[in-house]
Amino acid sequence: MPYQAENTPALLPWRPNSVFLRHSLLFILWLAVWMLGLLVEYTEHASVWFPAAGLTFAALFVIGLRITPVLLLACVCITFWAVHYYQLQLSIWQTLQGGLLFGVAHILPYYLGSLLLRRLAAAAHCTLPLFVIGFILLAASSALVATFSGIAALVYAGMMSATAVSATWLPFWVGDMAGVIVIAPLFAAILSVLYPAATNVLGQYVGPAQRFASRYFIHKLLLNLVLLSLAMLLANYADTPESAFAIFFLVIPHMWIACTESAFYTTLSVAISSFAIALLVNILALMDHVMVYQFAIVVIGANALFGLAVPTLMASNNQLRLVASTDSLTRVASRDYLQQRAELEISRSLQQGEQLCLMVFDIDHFKQINDKYGHSTGDQVLLQACQQAQQIIRPIDVIGRYGGDEFVVILPNTAKEAVVAIGNRIIERLQQIELAQQLTVSASFGVAALQPGDSFRSLFERADAALYRAKQQGRSQVAW
Repeated sequence: MPYQAENTPALLPWRPNSVFLRHSLLFILWLAVWMLGLLVEYTEHASVWFPAAGLTFAALFVIGLRITPVLLLACVCITFWAVHYYQLQLSIWQTLQGGLLFGVAHILPYYLGSLLLRRLAAAAHCTLPLFVIGFILLAASSALVATFSGIAALVYAGMMSATAVSATWLPFWVGDMAGVIVIAPLFAAILSVLYPAATNVLGQYVGPAQRFASRYFIHKLLLNLVLLSLAMLLANYADTPESAFAIFFLVIPHMWIACTESAFYTTLSVAISSFAIALLVNILALMDHVMVYQFAIVVIGANALFGLAVPTLMASNNQLRLVASTDSLTRVASRDYLQQRAELEISRSLQQGEQLCLMVFDIDHFKQINDKYGHSTGDQVLLQACQQAQQIIRPIDVIGRYGGDEFVVILPNTAKEAVVAIGNRIIERLQQIELAQQLTVSASFGVAALQPGDSFRSLFERADAALYRAKQQGRSQVAW
């Protein structure tokens, strides 16, 4: 069972009140994650996994356009550092110009993608599965646009050769896409705490209710990291293209985590795994298979996000089944479900030679109740009549609304005499209903016992005929 916040480390034990301090923290965080991507860079300007793209997307999604100056300043600063790191012969003015161009080329595509995602999340018809699909598609397309616009800015600024574009754009794109799909959800959760008033569309996805872990989360995470290490050690030992594909087996433990943990801890596990993959690619010298590991990071991240939607889909399906099988007014079985269940019970009872009875009842003078006391009171009569009947019949019995004020009860493994007694007890309970002055609620019952060769229709017709006799004999009684 998930445990509560007091047993879980707070996502942020403190929250800075100053906007300047928040922006400063975000600025430092962006530079730090850019450096993190540099640790797993395998060619100039292309990393196995580029988390700065994920932070940019998350910041624009959570905070909006007003965070652009912070991101732009970070892009300019990192450009000055990159010029020094790659030993490029650029003047200060050229570097500044290149930094601004890169900043716009990097920020604009992710802003448009995050804007579309915000609108999707705010839509009344948006569900978690739809949100996940929208995020993955927008992450991939935003990363692709950012790749070409970013490369164009680097080439224009003299920071990349035009001849290197054809060999760079694909790993550039996959690295950025991996960073967005894997890291953006985690950073969105963190930024929603750092900037709590920034957006209202994140609550159901990365809000406080999503920050609880099960007591077994650490064990799941450690198991996942062990499997990850074994898969990559195998690739290092075998040194064949086929062995690198073993990393895709991580889809299984991550789906397990996604279906059993909250959204925040699912995204945290994916982020840790993706960083471990990228780091081990460098440590184990698996650069020959780097594209396999890049796509593995994307697939694992996307699969985990879809895994988050599984409990929601299951709950939605259960709700749909409940709606389809339940009468909306009385909360007993619907007519369709009642007939299906009756056919199954009748077939089982005939095969096993067991007794089964069907009881039909309706409310006496129900039309007069509606006419005199109103349809609202009539609805309450139906609802309370069903509630009283459900308190008397067994859990294995099924009561359903057949139509109007007529109800059917299926009573497996029950003799006719016992069913007649049940009907009389329900009549006594109905007389205790108090909804209006001078309103006495009663019902007439017809009972039929299962015979060889019966179907629901034949059994119902006999019970309905018994109900008609009960009415002819003065109502408020059980006939069979």
